Amino acid sequence: MKRSRPQSWLLFLGALLIAASFSVGSAAAAASLNGRILLQVQDKGQAWYVDPQSAKRFYLGRPDDAWRVMRAFGLGVSNKDLTYFWNNKAPVRLSGRILLQVEDKGQAYYVNPLTLKLSYLGRPTDAFAVIRSFGLGISNSDLARIPLGILGASPSTTTAVPAPSITKNVNRTFNFKYKNAEQSLVLALSDDLYKTYSASPKVYSYPANNPPADLQGAFYGMFLKMKSGDTSISDIAYQLKALALKNNWSSDELLESALALIQYIPYDQVKADSGVNNPLYPYEILYLNKGVCSDKTFLAVALIKNLGYGTAIMDFPDINHSTVGIACPVAYSVSGSGYCYAETTNYFPIGVIPNSISGQARSGDYGFDTLFDEQKLGTIQIILKSQGNLYQGVAATRQKVADLSSLYNDIVSSRSAAENDYNSIIIYNEKVNTFNRLLTEFYQQ
Repeated sequence: MKRSRPQSWLLFLGALLIAASFSVGSAAAAASLNGRILLQVQDKGQAWYVDPQSAKRFYLGRPDDAWRVMRAFGLGVSNKDLTYFWNNKAPVRLSGRILLQVEDKGQAYYVNPLTLKLSYLGRPTDAFAVIRSFGLGISNSDLARIPLGILGASPSTTTAVPAPSITKNVNRTFNFKYKNAEQSLVLALSDDLYKTYSASPKVYSYPANNPPADLQGAFYGMFLKMKSGDTSISDIAYQLKALALKNNWSSDELLESALALIQYIPYDQVKADSGVNNPLYPYEILYLNKGVCSDKTFLAVALIKNLGYGTAIMDFPDINHSTVGIACPVAYSVSGSGYCYAETTNYFPIGVIPNSISGQARSGDYGFDTLFDEQKLGTIQIILKSQGNLYQGVAATRQKVADLSSLYNDIVSSRSAAENDYNSIIIYNEKVNTFNRLLTEFYQQ
C-alpha cells in the first residue's frame, strides 16, 4: 500500500530539526553522521545539521538559521521524482539531503539516512515529529569533533573557555578480541599528563577528628576523578562507539567490547608479586598498558559509566581480589545487589565468576556447575554504586554455560560406548569438535 502524501504547506525548517541517537566515532563513524540532525543533549538541546557534501555541522537555532541551511543545501527535485521517492525510497546518493519540491511551492522533505525514506518538513508539528523519530543525541565533546560550518551563528554557549592545552605525544595501541574477532584501537596520550597522575596522591588524607562517612568509598573515588585536559575515557568510548556503529552492535555489545578491551590489557604480574598495593589512576593504566585487578577495576568503572551503565566496585577481601560490578537484573546479580560480577584481569563473559581467582583470574578446569557460584568469593563488599542502564546479557550467557555443560556430560557418558563402534566414534568426535568450538568461542581462546 502506498503512503499518502501530507497536505501541502509552506516550508518551515525551524530550530527544531534534530536526528536519531549515537555519538561520533572515528573518521569513518563521523562520516556515517553525514546528513544526520544532531541534538546537543548537554547544552539545552541545540540542534545541528551535518551537511553530507562538506561533512560540516550547521547550527539550526532559529528559523533564520534553518532558512540559510535550506537555501545553501536544499536540492530541487521534480514532482515525478519526489512522488517516486515518497512511495518507495530515495537513492543512496541523496541520503541525509534536504529536497525541495520546486514545482510545488518549494515544499521541503528530509531524506532519512537510515531508511532513505522521506519525511515532510512543512509545519512546525511535522518538524517536531522528525525530531521525535530521528533525534540523534550527541555530547559536547563528540560534537566538537565535527568541523563547524560557516553558515548561521553558533550559540554563545558553545564558545566556552577551552580546557588547558595538553600535548598528546604518545600513542598506545590496544589489541583485543571481541566476538572472537581481532579488534584494535590507538589512543593518543600525554607524557606530561601521565607524570601528573603518577605524582598524584595514592593515599587518602583526612583530618583525624573528621573521617569521611565512607572511607573506602572516598579512597576509591579519588582514583576516579579525572584531571583537566584528560579526555582518555571519552576518547576510548568514542572509538568503541565507532566500532559498534560499523558492526551494528547493540548497546550491550558495545559494553561487552569495552570490557573486553580492559580484560586484554596485560596483567602486571611483577607488581602483583612485589606486594605493592598502590593503585593506579585509569590514565596510568592506559599509559603503561598494564595493571592488576584494582587498577583495571577503576578503569572499567570509568569507561562503563561513560557508556551509560550503572557500576559498582566489588571487593573480596578473603581472596584479595576486586572487580567491577555492572548493573543487571537482580535475579542474576551478586547477592541480590543489582550488580553482576564482571572480571577485569582476563577474558570472561559478564556474570561468570572464574573458578580460579588468584591474582589474574583463569578458567581452570571446566567446572561449569560453579561458574556462577558466589561462595568462592568469600566476603563480598560492594562500594560506590552508581545508577544507569542495566546489562541484559547474563541470561544468554547462563544458557551457553548450560549447553556446554550438557554437551560435556553427554561426551563423557558416551565415550566408552564409542570405543568399539565406528559410527559411534564418528558421532563422538563430532560432539567433541562441537564442544571445543563452543568452548573456544565462550572463552575467546
